[in-house]
Order: sequence, then structure tokens, then C-alpha cells
Amino acid sequence: MSNRKKLNIALLAPLVSPIAQPFIGGAQAMLHDMALELARRGHKVTLFAAPGSKIEATNPVDAALARQVTLAEVPVKPGELIPADFSKADGYRESDEAFFRQSELFLQTYLRINRAVPTFDIAHAMAYDLPAFAFAPLSGVPTVHTLHIGALDARINSILRTTYLETGKSRATTVSKACAATYAPYFEIDRVIYNAIDTAAIPFGEKGEGFLLFAGRITPEKGPDLAIEIARMAGKKLVLAGGIYDSGFYESKIRPQLEADSNLQYVGQLHRADLFALMSRADGLLFTSRWEEPFGLVMAESMAAGTPVITWRRGAAPEIITHVKTGFLLPYEDMVAAAAVVPNLEEIDRATCRRHIEDNFSWARIIEEYEDYYYSML
Repeated sequence: MSNRKKLNIALLAPLVSPIAQPFIGGAQAMLHDMALELARRGHKVTLFAAPGSKIEATNPVDAALARQVTLAEVPVKPGELIPADFSKADGYRESDEAFFRQSELFLQTYLRINRAVPTFDIAHAMAYDLPAFAFAPLSGVPTVHTLHIGALDARINSILRTTYLETGKSRATTVSKACAATYAPYFEIDRVIYNAIDTAAIPFGEKGEGFLLFAGRITPEKGPDLAIEIARMAGKKLVLAGGIYDSGFYESKIRPQLEADSNLQYVGQLHRADLFALMSRADGLLFTSRWEEPFGLVMAESMAAGTPVITWRRGAAPEIITHVKTGFLLPYEDMVAAAAVVPNLEEIDRATCRRHIEDNFSWARIIEEYEDYYYSML
């Protein structure tokens, strides 16, 4: 690495929301942290993102790095684009108006990247949007993608397959072997590069304080109602943290239970420092997602805080959690089994959870893998 030149890198964000706290999802949080880590390695970084995006830091050193990241606003208006809905069969539904506006915005952004002075060495897109993939092979700047989502959309799969057949590379990485496997029928992912955790920003909790935690969007696919059922069966208090992204689901399935049960507490969507502090105090995290998670950043964040995880043996969970040592991997939606292992959470060594994340999902390790991928594409 020391003999390689530093790169001028364009990071292209999903445009549906600003890259700012509280983050709408793990991809946004990862992109924010990646901008800082690339700057830490000496690269010049420009983040193309929606208005309101902000690179923040938790210490003076990173505050200086945050000022080195250039923010280039993409002129998207609030509510102009439609978030993916993963409760649907393919997770990708848009109106014609939103789709054409999105296409225009990504086209504008790639043209800005192409004519930038000084020229960019590489562009890295993290948006799961068809125009982000369709325009990329035509760009004069080599462009790569990180797929934070499995092969849900046939149209996007076709675009990536065409790129693969015409160039010999998919120009894409993804965040787990499980996620890569979903694309295998269409094309070969260039590399699997896991998500990373800044453990220095996450306080370590030596002991839980008698409650379970659900942390995630309040939507059917994330399964907060399943977490409520598990906690109730186990006789434990449950704290729920996350933004309400399906108001109908919240009003019909979650709110009535909150009002009827004093052992349930909803704290809303928290900034990361507050969420991490809450994680460090929990006995365990209930990760009850109904869809096969491509990674599940909150699981790694929880273990970094010392808090073991109870989840299903599906998606990327077996790649992140070591069964019995850092959490419990159970059959999908086996509520009885999940409730039964809640008392066993206290037998898990919380320091082992922390070390597991430090050893396998550190930024120092992951950013080197991304750098190597960038240079291979050049």
C-alpha cells in the first residue's frame, strides 16, 4: 500500500435521504464511515449525496478528517424519490415520475464526476437504484458498486449481468457470502468485502441491565412484532429503538402493544452515540428480521458493545455470529427456541463478543480490502 499513489475517489450515495444521523439504514452509516476511513488513509474523497448530508466525528482527530471530505450536493428534493420497500416481493417499486427524476439525477452526477478537475481515479456507488448501475459502465471514470441488498430486482440483475458479460467483471462487491450467493444465477460478484465497525466509537458494557433490545426500522420485514413476542414469552422487558417507516404497521401491530404492556418501551430513532450506549446496557439484542439480511450491521454493532445477539440462522447471520460464543442462531421464526435461550445470554462472555468484532470487522482490515479492489480495477 505504501508504494501506491493516493487516489482521488468519488463516493456516490443513495439519493433517497441525506447521509446524516439518524441514518435511514446500514448502507448510509457505512458510506459515512467509509468516507472518513478513506480520508484517514490519505485519499482525497468527495461524497455526492442529497442535501443535508453531513460527515460527523466523535473525536478531534476524526473532526479534522471530516473537514477533508468534500460534500457535493445532488439537487434532490425531500420526498422526490421513493425508498425501496422490502416488504414487497422484489423490494423495488417506484412511480414513473420518481424513476425518471432519479435517472436524471444519477446522469447529472456521473457527468459531474466525469468532468471534475482534478480528475477522479475511481467512483464508488452504493445506491441500489437501476440508473446508478445502468449509467456506470458508460462513465469515463472507472466505477464500482457495493451491493448492500440481495438479488431482489430482476431489472437490476439484468443490468449487472450485461455489464459482466460485456466487460468480464461485474464491477461489484457485496457484504457477505450469503448475499453474493443470491446473484450467482446471474453473474459472479467480483469480491465479498464485509461491512466494518468503528469499535472505538462504541462503549463496552461489562454487564447487561436486565432488558432486551430491538434496534431497527419499525417495518414488517424487520420483525419488531416478533421481538415483542419473544420478550413476552421470556418474561423480559424490551426496549425498541428505530424510526417508524410503516405507519400503518406501527399503528396496528406495535402501538397497541406498547400501550398495553409496561414491559415494552419505544424510544424512537436514536443518534448512533445514544443507540450504542443503549446497546452496551442491554442483556441481548433480538434481531428478528423476516427477510434474509445481506449483512445486518446492528448485529455487529451490538456485539462490539459486548451485547450478544439472538437471531435466525439465515442470511448473513452465520457469517457474523459464532453460535453460543457471541449469540444464538436459531431456526427461522422459532419463537419458542428464541425465548428459551434468553436466560442463557448471561453465560456468554461479553468481552469475547467485542474481540470477535475487533478481529473480523475492523475498519483497518476492511478499508485495505477496498483499496486493493480499487487498484485492481485501475
